[in-house]
Formats: sequence, structure tokens, C-alpha cells
Amino acid sequence: MGPYQQKVRELAVYRSGPNDLDLQIVLVHGAIDRAAGMIRIARRLKQHEVIRYDRRGYGRSANAPATESFSQQIDDLHAVMADRPTVVFGHSYGGVIALALATQRNSALRAVVIFEAPRAWEKWWPAPPPDDVNPADAAEHFLRRVIGNERWDGLGEVVRQRRRSEGTLMVEELREQVTRRYDARQIDIPLIVGVGQQSGDRAQRAAAATASEGEKSRLVTIAGAGHAAPMTHPEAVAGLIRLAITDAGITN
Repeated sequence: MGPYQQKVRELAVYRSGPNDLDLQIVLVHGAIDRAAGMIRIARRLKQHEVIRYDRRGYGRSANAPATESFSQQIDDLHAVMADRPTVVFGHSYGGVIALALATQRNSALRAVVIFEAPRAWEKWWPAPPPDDVNPADAAEHFLRRVIGNERWDGLGEVVRQRRRSEGTLMVEELREQVTRRYDARQIDIPLIVGVGQQSGDRAQRAAAATASEGEKSRLVTIAGAGHAAPMTHPEAVAGLIRLAITDAGITN
């Protein structure tokens, strides 16, 4: 049987694994992605209840009302958690959302795991695409860089056009991050900061900076991985989540 799908705040939410009142794991995808991009991680955490959801504008949440502010992303994540004991994993922009929630000291949040969450407010982080750049072209450029030209060219035309159409939302999300959205010094729960060995200097610098700020943080490098680790190295990413569960002292 496939993951159970339901709607929360008009968002498509997918649940898999045993119902567990003591722990759930919520996976938050990044820009130009969807819950399906997290499914390989979920499959490696079958002993746990795992929740994935399509953020506004993506996947089966494409028709949900558009995000009006960054705080709405946090509200959506909180609604998906439903005040149950939770470990959250966030990839890229999803990591920004997870970290922002953690700074609010949500009592249901037991640990946070991020993989390559940007620090876009830093002077050394590249600026979002300027207004004269076609958002669709920006989306294609981003995906070619992450998944490679061969894989992009191998996608069907319908899929390529769908990803290009998400460029406007991607650019909006990039611009949202220019304002600092999290400060890991305010996070007092276990924080696992992941980065890919093959990722560039900026990703390494960002991960090291965030890990250095967290009170209970660990910096973990995934060997051979790049930014697309949830797809290419799902077992290693699942290992980060297991580490967070251990650090949080959760036994089940």
C-alpha cells in the first residue's frame, strides 16, 4: 500500500510507516522539488512514521493559495506537525524553514536535521537572479547544476516545462532568504548539519557556520554527495536523521 495522502491547510501530505505517538519524522523539500523528492529517505526509515508534504506551489499543492510571507511556510510546517513529538529534516530551502521553526522553540520539535540550508543574507552568498533574468531560465540553470545536464536532457518535455514554470516561485523563495530567517544560536535542541563532500566552498562554509552556532549541533559530511543527496545518497541522509533521534534521547 502506498503512502496515505491527506490535506492539511490545502497542502498534500503523505504519511508512511507505523502510527507512533512518541515520534514522527517530517521531511521538508527545497525549491523546485516536491514530497516525491524525499521518498527515498522515507523508504529507509520504515520503522518510523514519516510525513512528507508538497509545499505551496509544488506537486499536488500547486493549487493551494500562494505563500504570502515566509511566516506562512513556518505555519504550514507547524500545522503538518500537529503538535506531535517530531524530528524535522529540511533540504536546502526546506532547511531554512526547519531552522526558522526551531528558533521559535516549538515544544513539539525534538531535533532538527538540515542538509545544505543556504545563508543567503551573508555577503559571500550569491544574490538572487536579477529582474531581467527569465525565472524559467533561472530554474533550468539551477536544476542543470544540481542534477546535471544529462539527467535534465533525459527528462520528458512535459516535466521540463513544469520545472521551468516553477521558476517564478523559486526566485521568490530565493529573495525571501536575503532577509535572515534563522539564527542557530537560538536553537537549544539537537541540530545535525549535513553537507555533501562534493558540494562547493559556499555550501561548506554555510554548513560550518551554522553548526558552529548551534548549542547542541554536529557537522556531518556525506562522502561523495552533492546538493542532491536526498536522491543520490538517501541512506546517508537517513543516517543523519537517526543520529538526531539518538541525540534527542528518543527511544522507540
